[in-house]
Amino acid sequence: MQFVGLSLQSPFFAAPMAGVSSPAFRLMAKRGGAGLVYTEMISAVGLVRGHKKTLELCLTLPEERPVALQLFGADPEIMGRAAALASRMPVDLIDINMGCPARKVRRQGAGSALLEDIPRAAAVMAAVAQAASLPATVKLRLGPSDDDLERIVPPLLAAGAKAVCLHARTTRQAFAGQADWAAIARLSAWCPVPVIGNGDVRGEQDALGMLRQTNCQAVMIGRGAMGDPWIFGRAADLLAGRAVERASLAQRRQSLLQHTELALSLGGDKLAAHFAKQFMMWHAKGLPGAADFRRLACQERELGRLLTLCEEFFDQLAARQGEQAA
Repeated sequence: MQFVGLSLQSPFFAAPMAGVSSPAFRLMAKRGGAGLVYTEMISAVGLVRGHKKTLELCLTLPEERPVALQLFGADPEIMGRAAALASRMPVDLIDINMGCPARKVRRQGAGSALLEDIPRAAAVMAAVAQAASLPATVKLRLGPSDDDLERIVPPLLAAGAKAVCLHARTTRQAFAGQADWAAIARLSAWCPVPVIGNGDVRGEQDALGMLRQTNCQAVMIGRGAMGDPWIFGRAADLLAGRAVERASLAQRRQSLLQHTELALSLGGDKLAAHFAKQFMMWHAKGLPGAADFRRLACQERELGRLLTLCEEFFDQLAARQGEQAA
C-alpha cells in the first residue's frame, strides 16, 4: 500500500508505546508483518538539548524501516527544531503525539492537552511540517464532544498533517472502557488524508473488523502486539484471504530469545535483563503454567537465570505437548 509517499507491505502498524516500543520490539513486529513501526514518544526538548537518554530512544535499525519517529512537546519553536534534527536521522516520517493522557505529559501542555488549545496544536503542527524534510503526521484522541474532531482536525490538516491517527478514546478514558470505532468511521468519511484507526485491536479479527467497519486506511495495533508480534502477519493474511496460522510453541520460544539477544546487543546485560523479563511476561500469557513462571521471573534480576527459567518453562511445555500427542 502507499501511505504518505511510503510503499508499505501492510496496512497494520505497530503503535508507539512508552517503555515498550524499543528497537528490539519494533524489529520483532516488523518480522511479524507490521507495515510500519513507531518509536516510543520522544521529548522534543530532550532531543534539542541532546540528552543522552533521549538520543538513545531515537536509535533505529536498518531492518525495521520504514519507521516513524514520534515527537511530543508543546512549544512550536522547539518542536520545529526537534523535527529538523529527526529528519536527519534514519527514519521515514515524523509523527506528533497529541493523544498521550499521562499527567506528566499533559502538565507540559503536550500530548492530549494540545487538543484543548487548538491554535497551539496547529502552530506545533505547522512548525514540524515546515521544519521536517519528511512527511509529518499526527496521533490524537477523541474530545469530550461529538463534534470535537470537526473542530480539531481541519486546522491540523491546514498546518500540514499528511495523515491522522485516531485513538478512539477520550483523555478521561485513558486506556479503559471501549474504543469508539464509530468515531473513526465518521472521521474517515470526510477526512481528505489517510486515517489510521487505533483502539481495542486485540487480534487479527479485530484488525480486519476495524479496517472494514470504519473505512480507515490503516490500523494501529498497540497492546494486542505485546507478546504477539505475529498479529500483524495474521491480519494481513486474513485481509488477503490466506490461511491464518498461530505461532507455534517453538516460534514463541525463538521470538523471546531473539528479543533478548537484540536487547543485549543494544544495551548490555542490565537492559537485556529488563527487556527479557518484560518479553517473558508477554510471551507466557495464556500458556499453561504461565502464572508460576511469571512469578519466578519477576523475582530474578540476573540475565542468565532469566534465560534458564525461560528454557525450562518452554521445555516443560514441549514435553507436555508431546505427552498429549502420544
